Amino acid sequence: MSGSELTKELLSLIQKKQLYPLFQPVIDTSRGIVIGHEALIRGPKGHPLEFPDRLFSLASQVQLLSELELACRSAAMEAFQKNAMQGKLFLNVNPNVLQDDSHPHGSTLRLSQQFGIAPEQIVIEISERYPIEDTENLKHAIIHYQKLGFMIAIDDLGAGYSGLKLWSELRPDYVKIDRYFIHSIETSSVKREFVQSILSLATSLRTKVIVEGIETPDELEQLQAMGINYCQGFLLGRPAPYPVLEVPSSLLLPHHHVALNYQSTIASVVDTIHCVSARTRSSEVLDTFTQDKTLSSLPVIHEKKVAGIIRREKIMEFFSGSYGHALYANKPVSYIMDEHPLSVDWQTSLEEVSQLITDNDEVDIYQHIIVTKNDVYYGVASIKNLLRRITELKVNNARHANPLTQLPGNVAINQIIEEQLSRARPFHVAYFDLNHFKPYNDIYGYDFVAIFKDTDKEQAEQQCNKIIRDFEQDIIRFYHQEHINLGGIKALSRNGTPVFYPLLGLAIGVVQPDPSECLSHHDVALLASEAKKEAKQSDGSRCYMCHRQKPRRLRQISPQQ
Repeated sequence: MSGSELTKELLSLIQKKQLYPLFQPVIDTSRGIVIGHEALIRGPKGHPLEFPDRLFSLASQVQLLSELELACRSAAMEAFQKNAMQGKLFLNVNPNVLQDDSHPHGSTLRLSQQFGIAPEQIVIEISERYPIEDTENLKHAIIHYQKLGFMIAIDDLGAGYSGLKLWSELRPDYVKIDRYFIHSIETSSVKREFVQSILSLATSLRTKVIVEGIETPDELEQLQAMGINYCQGFLLGRPAPYPVLEVPSSLLLPHHHVALNYQSTIASVVDTIHCVSARTRSSEVLDTFTQDKTLSSLPVIHEKKVAGIIRREKIMEFFSGSYGHALYANKPVSYIMDEHPLSVDWQTSLEEVSQLITDNDEVDIYQHIIVTKNDVYYGVASIKNLLRRITELKVNNARHANPLTQLPGNVAINQIIEEQLSRARPFHVAYFDLNHFKPYNDIYGYDFVAIFKDTDKEQAEQQCNKIIRDFEQDIIRFYHQEHINLGGIKALSRNGTPVFYPLLGLAIGVVQPDPSECLSHHDVALLASEAKKEAKQSDGSRCYMCHRQKPRRLRQISPQQ
């Protein structure tokens, strides 16, 4: 079919509304819910323009991209309405269309009104795969969409060069990591580091991360362990005319507590290196070491399980003698390997591994630790990288700890709150304050915060009341007998007037923030402060369980933020 004939076909598809969407689900594996669907446009089956690559390529060549984009949005919204779909509708948009002066302004809003879809339900995906001609105009166009109430996602993050710049300037609601970084991520330490850095940045910027292109259970499990729960890919659901409504239980996050601790486990420093079969001839293993001077050891595997490890110096020692080749060349490597290497599970904490090393005088700090997952070989970790990561964590914790109490400071507390908000899982924050503390501080001489993860309201209240009982039982140890006999302290108030202050009491305000209403740790802090004030209405100790899940006055966020 000639170019002019294809152009006519394209116009016909647009005018006769023959384009239709397929929907691929975006799933929150921690909660087991579908948060939305991405609309993927197709032409009629068997048509030369059935698939999007050729469809959009032709439209760009013949300057019909704007018309095609509007037709796609209309088709997606119409199907979304007809199927009575819930959650978000993710729409792919070529960024250059947004900068096109001929592109009709306000069309997306008109379509959303026509089909009764609220703008906040629609996520406009800006892909890095398209070369962006004018980033400034694009930025203004996106800000315009944000002001209208639409949500924004940067798609294919990592596929181009503009995504991080747009992210920093526009603060999108979502970023979608390119499939390249997800493929076999469980075997690539470099990909894991990249994704982990994106996740850390997203937590700081209050951006939700979606990973695309998940095709295997191993990829999904690795991403879940790293704390990423918004997932998309063939494993979770292929593009289909009708939406996915339920999430198979096999895709749900089995051990959600692992994710938040990933950075402090041995998995965070694992490298995937070449391994050999226990049946491999020793001469072949020698050749491997000879060809790669950087190898210090090789894991030896038998039926996916760890059989041992062969170290460079060991095999060189065996083959260095006059009869080394004659004696060992044809023997399997299992004959000369170390059958009892230091091996740990991937979820073992860095501190535990460090203890294992220090307790074992025979461990060579230049060698590798073998890491397993479900008793199957997973990778290796160098002791050097292990010690480096432990040092980083300790320095970071010390930097943000309170200098007097050595308890976690505001940075660490805020980070945990942000993580809990981003995971949208129930949690409670308890804000502790000491009643009548000023005179005690003046004579003897600190608010505390506790975060209860994965606990219900009753459990949080029980723990706080136990803290109050323990506090009241122990507090008298911190007073002189004369003050205990008096039942308090005589001291000057802030205006210099003599006042009698009772013994210290403990006021605790407990809140359960709503992640959809509390945008950051600032909102949680405001909510907790309000609860603490309620708790302090009593002179004695009291635990106040707040029923509000958002502060009375939420911060106003401008669309540019």
